[in-house]
Amino acid sequence: MQGWQTSFLGLRDIPGELSEFELQAFFSFSRAEHELLARRRNDSLKLGLALHIGFARMS
Repeated sequence: MQGWQTSFLGLRDIPGELSEFELQAFFSFSRAEHELLARRRNDSLKLGLALHIGFARMS
């Protein structure tokens, strides 16, 4: 199967649970990433952006 045909994690459904590894690997941000989020987004959008980045990392 070609790479573009391979299904990504979360493509069809958002996972019901995330393991500790997945939370650490995909939803933990470095100090530089935190600073970038703080500069580029206001408080009401930071969580949404962080979740979007995390799920993009998972795929």
